[in-house]
Amino acid sequence: MEWLQSLLNSEATPALTAFVLGLLTAISPCPLATNIAAIGFIGRDLDNRRRIFLNGMLYALGRIIAYTALGVLLITVLRQGASLFGIQQFVATYGERLLVPVLLLVGLYMLFGRRLRLPSFG
Repeated sequence: MEWLQSLLNSEATPALTAFVLGLLTAISPCPLATNIAAIGFIGRDLDNRRRIFLNGMLYALGRIIAYTALGVLLITVLRQGASLFGIQQFVATYGERLLVPVLLLVGLYMLFGRRLRLPSFG
């Protein structure tokens, strides 16, 4: 564990540090449960292996894009000179007010999304 802590504190290998932090994030309890649920959902179509593989790749790509966008956003904001305390204070003040409508919209989409006439990929 000390080796891991010294690796994380090191500024000489940022790519390795990012990889280790990503690995630790992937095996933490919440994303691990999400990944297991996603694998169960993706693997429900056992007859079509190609579709399972494609859905798994799209899931992984979506997580990559989401984490990359979040990282780019945070790096951009922090390089602009915003303090981490200011960001934390904003999230603490307005986070619940912003999260509730977003979660409601996502839930409604999950319930009624098939009835919407949205463009599809085939």
